[in-house]
Amino acid sequence: MKQTGSDTIAKVEALFKSYMKEEGLRCTQERLSVLREIYRSNTHLDADELFVRLREQGVGISRATVYHTLDLLFRYNLVTKIDLGHKHTHYEKSWGVADHLHIICLKCGKVSEATSTELAGMMEKLCTEHGYSLGSFSLQLFGECIDKEACVRRVDEKHNENA
Repeated sequence: MKQTGSDTIAKVEALFKSYMKEEGLRCTQERLSVLREIYRSNTHLDADELFVRLREQGVGISRATVYHTLDLLFRYNLVTKIDLGHKHTHYEKSWGVADHLHIICLKCGKVSEATSTELAGMMEKLCTEHGYSLGSFSLQLFGECIDKEACVRRVDEKHNENA
């Protein structure tokens, strides 16, 4: 996932503020902090990771505000919810980001991102055949690393981190 520039963050903030205003919701600094952290990040974050990062930055925010803000961002199509096989939802920026899929190793948890114009065409065709127009998509594929030695090293590193 590529880093997002401050110009993109400013545009996304403006959209978020506009959507919130339309619904009569307050756009607080805490909510904006959640949005900024997601768009600055170059990884997939879960709600607890966001909460910890923001608290470490000195943002006075509750877990409830993080979860509620993520729900709003998802509803406004500014983040995507993804399942990386970790038994909880991860989030990633979606505005201004090319449609892509995630390939996840079931053994070590390595996540790779890939794009495919062929796949996008297939998704468009499927949507049309079922009476929809494609907005965006997020797809997860699960398998195992071909490089078994590197996979074992990643598993060992995770065990050592948790020890």
